Amino acid sequence: MTMDTGEALQRALALIAEGHAAEASRIASEAIRGDPGNARAHLVAGVALRLQGALGEARAALERAAALDGSAYAPAFELGLVLELTGDAAGALAWHRKAIALRPDFAPARLAAGRLLADAGRGEEALDAVDPVLRASPGDPFALHEKGWILHRGGKPALAIPLLEAAVAARPDAIEWRLDLAKALADRREDVRAREHYESAIRAHPPNAQALVAYGRFCVSRGDFAGAAQRFEAALALAPGDPALPIYLAQAELVQGHWDRGWRWYARREPRRNFASARKARGLDDRVPRLAEAAGEELTLVGEQGLGDVLFHLRYAPALALRGARLAFAGDARLIPLLRRAGIFRELRAGDASTEAGTAHAILTGDLPSIEGMEAVAPSLRIAPDRAREDAWKRRLEAAGPRPWIGVTWRAGTPSEVLAHGLFKSAPLDRLMAAIAPLGGTVFALQREPKAGEIDAASAALGARVHDLSAANGDLEDALAVLALLDRHVGVSNTNMHLAALAGKTADVLVPFPPEWRWGAAGPSPWFPGFRVHRQEPGGDWSAALAALAASGQPG
Repeated sequence: MTMDTGEALQRALALIAEGHAAEASRIASEAIRGDPGNARAHLVAGVALRLQGALGEARAALERAAALDGSAYAPAFELGLVLELTGDAAGALAWHRKAIALRPDFAPARLAAGRLLADAGRGEEALDAVDPVLRASPGDPFALHEKGWILHRGGKPALAIPLLEAAVAARPDAIEWRLDLAKALADRREDVRAREHYESAIRAHPPNAQALVAYGRFCVSRGDFAGAAQRFEAALALAPGDPALPIYLAQAELVQGHWDRGWRWYARREPRRNFASARKARGLDDRVPRLAEAAGEELTLVGEQGLGDVLFHLRYAPALALRGARLAFAGDARLIPLLRRAGIFRELRAGDASTEAGTAHAILTGDLPSIEGMEAVAPSLRIAPDRAREDAWKRRLEAAGPRPWIGVTWRAGTPSEVLAHGLFKSAPLDRLMAAIAPLGGTVFALQREPKAGEIDAASAALGARVHDLSAANGDLEDALAVLALLDRHVGVSNTNMHLAALAGKTADVLVPFPPEWRWGAAGPSPWFPGFRVHRQEPGGDWSAALAALAASGQPG
């Protein structure tokens, strides 16, 4: 390396530190042209490219640097960072471990490896990666935070809190660290201290949308839905493009029964915005019509969501038909046989928001409740099961055992780690079955895709055979027929609850806390009259709900 090249690369590193990655990239490229075998030049180029978001080019440059100098730890560490950004956690961990092997005292690689190991559920290995940093430098705030975060993620908030407190004391401006501390305190039910840290993070300058969202979710966890809505709305003002916030805000308003505000925010959900943009690009009107404008209109209702949500929102379709609208439906093909018997659609076809964006007068089913002039609460559609299917399932249920016939589900939805605003619902299988046992009769599992061993575990907890009818979920006609035949239906909210309403039946609904907005914050649901709602306590206790279910006896 010549002195001039060394000075140029040093200048490039200084530019990177100052936030001028593009200029640093230019200098590194010139150095590579002059000396293609210069490992440091490829390293600097890779770092600059990573900071510019050119991850593929960054990876190539860093791999070249690593090949040119196999003893250098920095290219290995940087490759780990690039692979993290591309979602390759296993590859990133391998490179971070290589960096550690080349330089065991390099703290950033150890902390990065610890984070990846914790993400993978390998908590002990994560601590093994981080602990040497703290032994070498007990006051290192980054190591304190990382170990605290790993312990908290491993379900040990009591051990995590002192470490997180020390990290925050050392770097009080680290908003994410303060939020991690607040969450650990909340998990320990130390709400006063948790609120102090949430509010401190919110007061930071500049205002922080992430802090408002975290505080809003804390408010939801404590049943303060008004407080949650206030924080989510403030966060949305700071981050108007955030795809999850309109749904968070809509849920917080709807669960309180604030229909107008809730549907207004719901209309800002990302699929609705994308649909509107696609229609505008085609020169079509994206406006949702008023109910008074429906007379004589040919309207296509487009199912944009899951089966249960579409069935729920279609309860508003008859109001359009009564006003003289001629309705078509485009959506999941599995719904078409059922909807054909609803008697309100002139046409039914498979489709979705992307295929129907160019259709004249198309309305997403999720927008039906927000139509001006629509009643706030509408009754479910009524659709009788197919008679042949019902007869076939009746013979099968009769062969299984005596009445009452009781169907049960215990899990539904999408976890929040998969979808930011996912609504995951579950009830403890063993305790649920023990609560059902006093109801007598014959029990059928309607759980979609039960896990291995769950049916046997359900039978053991019930003290009698639980008959596996999970296959009925594969065809909505079968599921509707079974639900129409059951004497009792017990479970968390899922598509089957909507099918039960279609069949004119009721159910015992197990509502986890915080509740899904359809079931409200307390009392019965206006959307599902006659359904018996059993609510989990805010602290997570199912005891009262399951005791009420066990004591409820057989339906009258």
